[in-house]
Amino acid sequence: MSVIDDTQVLVQTPCEALRPFVKRFLIVESTAAHSDAHLPAPGLVAAFRFRGDCRLYDSAPAPRAAITGLWDTLRTHEHSGDHAVFIVAFTPTGAAALLRPPLEEFANATEDLEAVLGRSAGLDRLQEELAGAANHGQRIRFVEEFLLAQVSGAQPDPLVDSAVELIERTQAMMRIEELVRRIGLSQSALERRFRRQVGASPRKFASLVRLQNVLRLREAGADLTTIAHAAGYCDQPHFIRDFKRFAGLAPGPFFAGSIAG
Repeated sequence: MSVIDDTQVLVQTPCEALRPFVKRFLIVESTAAHSDAHLPAPGLVAAFRFRGDCRLYDSAPAPRAAITGLWDTLRTHEHSGDHAVFIVAFTPTGAAALLRPPLEEFANATEDLEAVLGRSAGLDRLQEELAGAANHGQRIRFVEEFLLAQVSGAQPDPLVDSAVELIERTQAMMRIEELVRRIGLSQSALERRFRRQVGASPRKFASLVRLQNVLRLREAGADLTTIAHAAGYCDQPHFIRDFKRFAGLAPGPFFAGSIAG
């Protein structure tokens, strides 16, 4: 478990049966009221708040159980003191096994998960279990049981999975025309399946993968010129424009500040 100021973060890999769908779990606890900001990432997120209050980017109260789609801008939260949340970070295609509507319907939005799944999904029981659990090990088990029941029998779309793997393995440097040729679908057919299973077009998803590569390079200590080249930008102005579109700031001022990634 890592501790930053008044916040503790536990990161956990899910059980093997959930790994095609879930990248990792995070349990975040804070003792002091605070705000945070998050850059876009290439995967949906479910959040189960079991203590305290949270307000979203538009000051609306966050649902106790929420699903957040793919964003293309910075999003912010305000948390009360004594706040705790269990976060499920899905693989790029994983949330499609949990959610019946096409994932593109959740773009740039945070929705009440109970309204999406219905009361019969057992979210009320899960919230009670998370709040009353004796430790985080129990919380992880409760969430795994809930998710396993939801995704039972589901399988990720193999063609979309292959497209995602190619984009990630090439760090978003593969041209869409080459991606389409490798997958063996028409561009329109791949785009329809990709939007439904991932929540964005292949081109938009690739831009999110590239952004994550930029953040990894910066965390490793690379300077902005090196990052622009390594991330596949033809020149510095293109890098700055792309980054500013996602973060609202050019990379220099952004990384000089204290906004969380």
